[in-house]
Amino acid sequence: MLRLGWQFSVRSGREALVRLLVTASAVAVGVAIMLGVVADFHAFQVTDSRACWECTQGTAVTGSPAPAKPAELWNYADDVFRGQTIERLEVAALGPGAPVPPGISRLPRAGQYYASPALAALLRTVPAGQLGDRFGGIMAGPIGQQALTGPNELVIYVGEPAAKLAAIPSTMRVDAIATAPSKQVWSHYFRDAFIAGALAFLFPILILIGTATRLSAARREERFAALRLVGATSSQISVVAAVDAAVSALLGAIIGIGLFLLLQPALASTAITSTRYFSNEVTPAALGYVAMLVAVPAASAVAALLSLRRVRISPLGVARKVTPGAPSVWRLVPLLAGLALFAVGMAVSGSKSIGAAAYPGLLLVMIGLVVGGPWLTALAARLAPRLLGGAAPLLAGRRLADNPKGAFRSIRGLVLAVFLGTVVAGLLPAANATTATPSARSLSNVLMAQFLGSPLCGNTANCTGGFLGDLNSPQSAAEQRIIAEGLPPRTGATLVRELETFRGASVYPIYSLPQDAHPGGPGGAYNGVLSCASVRGLAVLGTCPAGAQAIQANTMNLYGDNPSDTTQKIFFPGNPSVSASFGGLYLQSVLIRVSSQATLERIRTFLATHTPLSASGSAPRTFGEAVQARVSVGNTVQRLIDIAVDLTLLVAGCSLAVAIGGGLVERKRAFTLLRVSGTPSATLYRVVLLEAVFPLVAATVVAAGTAYGISVLAIDRLASKGTPLPVLGPGYYLTVGAGLLVSLMVILVTMPMLGRLTAPASARFE
Repeated sequence: MLRLGWQFSVRSGREALVRLLVTASAVAVGVAIMLGVVADFHAFQVTDSRACWECTQGTAVTGSPAPAKPAELWNYADDVFRGQTIERLEVAALGPGAPVPPGISRLPRAGQYYASPALAALLRTVPAGQLGDRFGGIMAGPIGQQALTGPNELVIYVGEPAAKLAAIPSTMRVDAIATAPSKQVWSHYFRDAFIAGALAFLFPILILIGTATRLSAARREERFAALRLVGATSSQISVVAAVDAAVSALLGAIIGIGLFLLLQPALASTAITSTRYFSNEVTPAALGYVAMLVAVPAASAVAALLSLRRVRISPLGVARKVTPGAPSVWRLVPLLAGLALFAVGMAVSGSKSIGAAAYPGLLLVMIGLVVGGPWLTALAARLAPRLLGGAAPLLAGRRLADNPKGAFRSIRGLVLAVFLGTVVAGLLPAANATTATPSARSLSNVLMAQFLGSPLCGNTANCTGGFLGDLNSPQSAAEQRIIAEGLPPRTGATLVRELETFRGASVYPIYSLPQDAHPGGPGGAYNGVLSCASVRGLAVLGTCPAGAQAIQANTMNLYGDNPSDTTQKIFFPGNPSVSASFGGLYLQSVLIRVSSQATLERIRTFLATHTPLSASGSAPRTFGEAVQARVSVGNTVQRLIDIAVDLTLLVAGCSLAVAIGGGLVERKRAFTLLRVSGTPSATLYRVVLLEAVFPLVAATVVAAGTAYGISVLAIDRLASKGTPLPVLGPGYYLTVGAGLLVSLMVILVTMPMLGRLTAPASARFE
């Protein structure tokens, strides 16, 4: 039986060969897509489980005794260049045998640095005043892959004199470098987004493989009837059917693996998440290849056996099909249960969780759309002939009513694509409204350097020779006041004058009110003061009282972590006004509006080498960069969903083409007899078209309505108060319309095939 199944697959005529090639091609598309998803997920997992050397912790530097075991001084912080984060580590060995960070063979000496390949390329092409002057020294070599998350990551190890590094308060003494993976706050969200995206188009891929496996099922049933006539048993027929399906699926899996290997370099060069991965990590690994070679043929064999459930072949060679019962309304239960589970998940989700608890409900809703689709198809089959007169709607309705499950099978992938696309179209405007407000855009080119709560020297190269001088006595009264209020008056005034010399920069200094002078006492309502000239330059943040020279404000809202907090008004006419004499006040922060990217980077380099870091240990950013950093996670999830929708449409289109073509071949005799009996060809064309349109329209309306309701519920729970309800814009309707138009074009492409198959010369009456 195994050999006979092989013969049926590859050596039983041109029709069988065409079926084999079409089935293998369809399976190859699905396998290549799944391998791509598994490969990118594998790269994400490898990166996420990388040893987190950045998480290294040490002990405080006290005095200068010789360490009990090999150690080094360690100062890690973030720098910024054109919106990209640069991970900067300054190190100094404390004797021989000091631990070495990953990616290099030895510690850099004072005046040397190691840079990642991407950062080294930047240093070669960018003027030193914009970037290179922040580090100084000479490059000792590249940082290897072991220390990086991807080829685009910017990392630098800078060697410093031990005495200079020990003078920086944030420096630690380290005797062992961390090797455990990091616990990124967004890692599980990315993982959940990957899984949700994979599941989103896993269904259409399975549909495609199952549809391709059932291709020309009627013709095969005739052959199976002939086998029964010559004495084959039902179990032997099952073996032949399983082998026939498995052979084509195995060939498709092999072709799909080859297709993936051809596309793998292009996949590795893209950034599906916010990070581009190393090419050798973007692979499904050996287990993924083996799984495809085993699971896909096995699934196809199971699908072939399931397709024989309705076929009972007697020993006389008669194939009798059992008409399935009409789908009941109970098929809507999974959809309703999924909506309820989604609502419960959203209810327990916080505003910062991106609704992860609702993912199971979302998955169940997609399953419910697939399960409930046949009932909607049966409903459309009953209503359409009543609403549309003529022979074509009647024939199409009878065909759909006979097998609504089979009719819906060819378009359920498209229905899932419409569902996902509607969810995305509903949620995206709300996300944009939260992060891309007019206020945020008006401050996008404003750099903020904050000095409150900062270590005195940060990670700067010229700290002890810069504006601060040598202020290294820990917890002195002078240092405590600097940490509480910012830079001392003379230092702050010098810094402001230096910043004003940069061409293309407008400087807006904000000064701290003394702690004992805060209205209401320390920590009162107003803690900062700035001139009304500066307020006019930052008009989006408010206005001054008429005739005032300077105004007090609660400036702490400028430093919030919420994008909406960084752009809300903080200056009001009712705020207390003061004189514009700032000579005795400490410099709390400085806002600098820049006219170009080059000016921004020169100022950032100047600040990096002359002022302390912010309290967060990061280099100053513009408001636009800060907002972009916050929304990058949402953009990553959005990108994953968009890719899932696009791939779903691709796979669904292939599935529709295979299903329509296979259905025409199966009904060749019936259509030919209808045409011979006088039915016009145009009527047969309309029948085929309506058979796809009726269930597609019915299920699409339900899917789009369900998705819109889900987006409304998600926005109501996760978005800030006042966020408007989602409005589906022209882009959504154009996208959905284009998808449906492509579906109709796929159907129309099969019409010439219908004309050839139903030619009177093809009529057979045996």
